[in-house]
Amino acid sequence: MGNKQIRTGQLIAPFGPGSLYTDRRGIPHVVCGLDHWFLRWDQTLGLVRCDNRAEFERVEPRLSSLLHVDRFCAPPDYRHVRRGSTAPPNAMLTVPAQRFPRWYRHTRTGDMRRFNLHTTRIENPPGGGRWQPVRFISVCAGGHLCEFPWKEWIGCLCANDGNLILTDRGGSELSSIRIECRSCPEGSPGRKGRSLSGTTVKPNVELGEQSAFQQAGITCPGDRPWLGEGASEQPCNQPLIGALINQTNLYFPRTISAIALPDLQPQSEEIARVRNEIELDPSLGVARTLWNMGNRAGTIAMINTGLAGRGIVADPAQVEEALESLFDPAGATLPAGADAPAEPESDLLAFRRAEFNILRNEVNDPEHVPNLRVIPTTVPAELSHWFARVNLVERLRETRVFYGFDRLEQNNNSLGSMPDTAMRQLFRNPPTEPQERWLPAVEVFGEGIYVELHEHSLIEWQTTHAAWLTNRLDDGFVARLGGIFQTLPPLGLANRSWASRYLLVHSLAHILINQLVFECGYSTASLRERLYISADPAAPMAGLLLYTAAGDSEGTLGGLVRLGRPERLGPVILRALSRASWCSADPVCSEHLGGQGSRLANLAACHACVLLPETSCETINQGLDRVMVVGTPETPERGYVSALLANTYTWA
Repeated sequence: MGNKQIRTGQLIAPFGPGSLYTDRRGIPHVVCGLDHWFLRWDQTLGLVRCDNRAEFERVEPRLSSLLHVDRFCAPPDYRHVRRGSTAPPNAMLTVPAQRFPRWYRHTRTGDMRRFNLHTTRIENPPGGGRWQPVRFISVCAGGHLCEFPWKEWIGCLCANDGNLILTDRGGSELSSIRIECRSCPEGSPGRKGRSLSGTTVKPNVELGEQSAFQQAGITCPGDRPWLGEGASEQPCNQPLIGALINQTNLYFPRTISAIALPDLQPQSEEIARVRNEIELDPSLGVARTLWNMGNRAGTIAMINTGLAGRGIVADPAQVEEALESLFDPAGATLPAGADAPAEPESDLLAFRRAEFNILRNEVNDPEHVPNLRVIPTTVPAELSHWFARVNLVERLRETRVFYGFDRLEQNNNSLGSMPDTAMRQLFRNPPTEPQERWLPAVEVFGEGIYVELHEHSLIEWQTTHAAWLTNRLDDGFVARLGGIFQTLPPLGLANRSWASRYLLVHSLAHILINQLVFECGYSTASLRERLYISADPAAPMAGLLLYTAAGDSEGTLGGLVRLGRPERLGPVILRALSRASWCSADPVCSEHLGGQGSRLANLAACHACVLLPETSCETINQGLDRVMVVGTPETPERGYVSALLANTYTWA
């Protein structure tokens, strides 16, 4: 694959290892696994390791604790060497991709030919026409990516690839596409051929249905072409299903991100200085592994050596105290004065609560906390009944980590068997030692606005409209919403109190993003949401962070934070709510039809009102109901901010 075709951030999502990518020449490839990263091609030696991989290493203690992987590495950026000039460090590094699918069809004759994964160039055959990649492959829910079983599907028994002919009559159904083998004997199934009808139908396993391949006795070969030739994984008991190479459900990247948080526990000026220097050490990931293994002396010695190499002298006792604060996530999880939840929470919800506890307070110490700056501002007077807090996040650092992928459908418990699942899926030869484990990650810097709803106003709204909420949110809908792991539901059964709270906060985030794109200059896909929602009786959460982040270390331009100032935020929110109070698809959009969306987890939500690009929404547009915020056209008083809209005449 040619150089400079994918940005480094795209190698986290949507083009991570195991994904299909079509290059600018129209040739589909599969992005290679992590064994192939940080290698460069040498004409004499072949593939050799890069000069210094530590340059790409990143550290995020909270993500390390959650994923059980101590090191992360940014994808290598390609650095060209100009003729006659000195090569820069780590030059000529690429993240390779291999040709997939390997089967190609002649555009003129329909002849089929199979190439190798590593074939770099395909010459056009004499006599006209060209070789074109086929559109069909096969996948299974176990994550395997296989060639379409052309020979097995028609019962071809030829020893080699045979003389397969793919005929496409141009119809809208798969029955118009037919495969046959001209070298099979007359009258044999292979010579008669067969259409592709029914091969892409996904069976309902719970009802005992079988795929077309299962009915034909074709099992999944367990192919993993992103790990190279011969990397099959057997046995695989998942049904094999035919698919088009551009299907959106072929690849669901597993990603998780974290906002860098400071340790707000009391510590001396000197310890804070030492900790800041330690965070810049490229060997910090290995040091964390040694620390977790109980080798404190080795960890302190390694860090002290790194500090000395940069001309920094630190006492071993200070280094140990700084490492304790750095590797212990409890310091940021529950700072002084924060409420502890009364009920047990999932790891992901506790992970998000740590950010909630920090972002709702002031963080303004550029010298000791360079990667997070939170400045409280005044809530506009006209919004003070509904909104409790508005903070300007003038700078933030977000680390996004890729830890595997799913095919056909997303796994609701992707963190359950970490890190073994990621190591087995992304490496052909998984690392055996903890200090050798790593995952791809990128760091981005940006800005945002944190908004928090008034808890007493939210409870009052839920109590006043309890009967209406019970009628609108039936048990089936609440169960479907709680079954989506991205919504971070409570560990117990989801209830209407949590569901209505989630729909309100999530829909409000989408409504504000849709308005902010007109005000701040960023595109819709550039803005993201981060939700903090819990119905815990002792420590409830109803906050949202709307932010943008870019790969440049200087962050973004400040246009979003500027809109968070009181004199600007009030009119922006009023215009957003006014626009959301009516959808061009009303009254159909706001009607209660039992659920909308791919998982029937939306109510009043469509592309004309609150749906966003999937890169902006952390649940991929699930769990939305505009009516919770502004009510229906017939009963506008049901919404959380209905009284505000009734007294406002500011329209977009």
